[in-house]
Amino acid sequence: MKRSLAMCALVLAAPLARAQGNYRSAALGGRSALMGDTGIALGTDGAAPFLNPATVVRVEATLALSVTFVSLDLLHASNWYVPGPVDPIYGSAPVSGADISRVSGNAIPSTFCLFTGLPRIVDKKDSRAGTEKFATCFGTTEIQQFDWTGQGYQPMPGTGTTAQSSSVRMSWQRFVVAPTYAVDITDSFALGASIQGTFTNFGRSASVGAITSAAGLPTTSSSYEFGASGSDFGLSALLGATYTLGHLTIGASIQSPDLSIYGHGNVSNYVQLTSSTAQAATTYLGQGGFHAREPTRMSLGVGWDWPRGSVELDGQLALADGDALELSTQGAQFTLPSTTGTPTSLLLHTRYQPTLNASIGAEFYVRRSLSLLTGFATDFSAVDNLSPTSLAPAQVNRLLLSFGVGTHGDTGTLIVGAQAYYGWGSAFAPNVYANPPVETPTSVRTFGVLFVLAGATNLKALANAVSDLRKDIGRPK
Repeated sequence: MKRSLAMCALVLAAPLARAQGNYRSAALGGRSALMGDTGIALGTDGAAPFLNPATVVRVEATLALSVTFVSLDLLHASNWYVPGPVDPIYGSAPVSGADISRVSGNAIPSTFCLFTGLPRIVDKKDSRAGTEKFATCFGTTEIQQFDWTGQGYQPMPGTGTTAQSSSVRMSWQRFVVAPTYAVDITDSFALGASIQGTFTNFGRSASVGAITSAAGLPTTSSSYEFGASGSDFGLSALLGATYTLGHLTIGASIQSPDLSIYGHGNVSNYVQLTSSTAQAATTYLGQGGFHAREPTRMSLGVGWDWPRGSVELDGQLALADGDALELSTQGAQFTLPSTTGTPTSLLLHTRYQPTLNASIGAEFYVRRSLSLLTGFATDFSAVDNLSPTSLAPAQVNRLLLSFGVGTHGDTGTLIVGAQAYYGWGSAFAPNVYANPPVETPTSVRTFGVLFVLAGATNLKALANAVSDLRKDIGRPK
């Protein structure tokens, strides 16, 4: 048992992964998000530097802000407290009613962009050729959160009893700073490039323990404790192009795999099993390099716009080139009854599978100042599978449906809407009824709604608004 616990301490450091490998876990822009996360061909908001930098030349505003100001999420996990087989040492303790359901709400920032027109390369009358634009954008491009803290499980007693305490928390966030340049080469052809500085941060902790007794068997205490954190800074490049022929626009972009500049992570793990006849415990403590790399991604979009609206269809292929996530630690392993740590190196890494996602969106103008937006998208998980040595804590696929309303005027644009999703898949849950305790995949389903508020304006409109406000304040009552 001691040997198996020693191996388990290394394996159970696994669940500190790149969330669920979902590239659309945060809504980008306002118009783009509510049109099904499209924008490769006809992007005109703060999502442009993250989808296709060539579309930046289409943006008329000088300031664009999008915020998913609140989200409501419902998660149901089957057999969360008992995700796997029960070892005979626990007897026939009841394990019914082990499902969980969780409702949560979060405030999630999205994107903020400043767009600046540059002097034209050439000055051709009645031509867009030579038009240049520069954008500075900040955006949360991926975000995942799960919090199940301070919970307990005590099923109705039968031939045995068990009481379990459970606290599990994990978070994943990827924040990007993207200076972007775009230029109209001709009236029909535009090029753009974005250099993206990416900061990735994750945290995960789990503390689960149980006391179990069954007729004719000794009372058993088992626990599994795990904690990990990591951060990584990397650089990548995004290149894009658009070609317009009448009402038809074709857009394409390719993102390079990012180069990890610096990353650091920590791991601690404790597995324990105690009864009147046996006692075993293993602890691992380590720290070292943590790298969270994005793969090569290629996108293609086709859009059709006319005076009454626009329609766009996009596809995105993410390759599984190299290790997407890696944690290499140096530490010490302690195994009961010894109090002397054994130097131990631990390398954990995860490859992601190639992932193909599609999206379609439309915007229709009811009148010049009012438009309706809708869209649909897939968000399939890039996680290959959940194995004992996998870094990924979950594999969840999602379907997205969005809808919204936009108002348009001389001072700018305001868009309000929502993005609803349904997800299905599996996630790791600690099984303290195994011998030794292990992480076991269990089935999960998720439902959620992101409420999106977005606006775009220009500096002249802001200056006029400030001037009018000053006049109103100074005007005698």
